[in-house]
Amino acid sequence: MTIREYYQSVLDANISDEMNKATQTLIEKLDARNEKRKSADSKEKQAVRARYDVVAKFLDENKGNEFTRDAIAEACNISVGQAQSAALALVRGGVAKKSEVKVDKTKRVVYSIAE
Repeated sequence: MTIREYYQSVLDANISDEMNKATQTLIEKLDARNEKRKSADSKEKQAVRARYDVVAKFLDENKGNEFTRDAIAEACNISVGQAQSAALALVRGGVAKKSEVKVDKTKRVVYSIAE
């Protein structure tokens, strides 16, 4: 039984007017809390957004230059996977662009700020 179901069963029992008012207040508080939780970002989402901002700032400060994910990770002091994830998200958002360059006969993916 959930809290909401419990409160609803108390309302349905119609014990007294005082009890109904108190239970209705509790249901409203529960609704407000649930609505707040829907709109709030988790700590992990906030950390991911912060990494995106750091990578975007780095690329913006170095306009005209292209960087591999390894270079971005080293410059921003994050892991390679986090750097690639942030760079790809910025490409999807139109903030950065992705291209391929040939280095020592191998193709490398590089990222730069979108113009």
